[in-house]
Amino acid sequence: MILSYFKLFILFLLLKAAIIISIILNGSIGLGPDEAQYWTWSRSLDWGYYSKPPGIAWQIWLGTQAIGQTELGVRILSVIISLFQALTVYFLALKSGLKTSAAFWSGILMAFCPIGIFGSLLAITDNGLLLFWTLSCLALCSALNEKRDPNPFIIGSLILAGALFKWPIYLFWIFYFLFRWKYFSHQNFSKALSGVLISLIGLLPSIWWNWHHDWATFRHVSSTIHAGSGIPSNSNTFEFIGSQIILVSPIIFVILILSFVTWFKQRRTLSPPIIFCGIISLSCLGFGIVASFFQKIQGNWVVFAYPTCFILISWYACEIEFRKTQTWLKAGIVLSIGLITSIFLLSISNLIPQKMNPLKHNLGWSNLSEILTENGYDPLKNYLITDRYQTTSILSFYGPEQKRAYFLNLHGVRNNQFSYWPQLQNEQKGKTGYFIWVENAPHLQRELNIKSNFYQGELENYFEKVSFIGIEPLIFNGDAIAKGALIFKCENCLNKQPNQSDKY
Repeated sequence: MILSYFKLFILFLLLKAAIIISIILNGSIGLGPDEAQYWTWSRSLDWGYYSKPPGIAWQIWLGTQAIGQTELGVRILSVIISLFQALTVYFLALKSGLKTSAAFWSGILMAFCPIGIFGSLLAITDNGLLLFWTLSCLALCSALNEKRDPNPFIIGSLILAGALFKWPIYLFWIFYFLFRWKYFSHQNFSKALSGVLISLIGLLPSIWWNWHHDWATFRHVSSTIHAGSGIPSNSNTFEFIGSQIILVSPIIFVILILSFVTWFKQRRTLSPPIIFCGIISLSCLGFGIVASFFQKIQGNWVVFAYPTCFILISWYACEIEFRKTQTWLKAGIVLSIGLITSIFLLSISNLIPQKMNPLKHNLGWSNLSEILTENGYDPLKNYLITDRYQTTSILSFYGPEQKRAYFLNLHGVRNNQFSYWPQLQNEQKGKTGYFIWVENAPHLQRELNIKSNFYQGELENYFEKVSFIGIEPLIFNGDAIAKGALIFKCENCLNKQPNQSDKY
């Protein structure tokens, strides 16, 4: 039975991977701005970057070296990491003492909930964090299950790897030392501390980069954390809870709540691995909810709570309330797949208003290269410019020949990675470029005249001659433009640039 469950699980994972790859190759769901930004990082490998550690850039570099500078190249390792993520949850369930059937459903939950599906499709930093966090949980639960001391050197090495993607993985040490106090207090403290020191090596690449770049990442993280902190109007508790429901799908979220209630009632009689899964899940989600009362908390900031949440769900549905709940568990997974499929189909077919389209930032980019060429852009002679780092990233990937575009900070917004690379005036003085402003409906229609007048006047401060070419549609919704690009031809770049921003 162990082999049959495992074989079926692998079959589902390979089928999912094949479907995701076919979706990527189809090209309907293009790169999002963050993915395109990480790709620009991968074209200039470094020890760190403005807003993130270097792991995601190294990951994309490996993928594009193997597959090419394509959407599949950018995303292929996300497909592979997601497969291993589901496998790790499967083995985590087994090491937590669950039956093979429950372990099967744990892995299926990880693979086919929205977290797992979007994690397979998108090249995002959460994927690396999630994998190494789950592997750390596996190492600790294996030790608890076998009544032995966990190896802090192995866990420290896993946390080191995860820190190359996102620093919140260091929170794992809180749970490690909490369980050390309860279950393996005899472990030599200096040995445990050595594991922590090993994990801190994961910070060194970012520290080295920041040392040479005015500690930009640390300033950015500090600004993000403190933005709106303590201001009641910036709380987003209901939005945060709603995002958690979306991350796992509604039925699964209800089962999760029921599993928490049952876990709490039975906590005194449960095995250490199940106690661990409950504490880590409740603590992370609870912290996110409490923090959301005081400032805006992004839904994915506590995504690492869910691998252990899926263990609890399967424990409850498959071993505690088997007859009552397993049907609902299956229904929840089917609903999750159905919802994601509906979102994909409705989004790419433009059957919903653009402002409500959850994939609006991924659509329409494949038309950019042809549009730019038709309007006179020559990658051998010209360059691309814009005033948003997100659009700068998109232009870099989807523009002809994939030349890195330039960020011109016309609005004095915060710094970004493009602020630390050679600037327009340093490399393109006296040359002609094309300024692009992209917007979705309904903001496109509302701001069209204002933006065209603003950019016409503002760009004349940095170029000898500025000509408004017009608006080009990227996506239609019926007869209306759902996403469009304003294009300006900017001749003879002057030796002048906007003031350096002091915002992070």
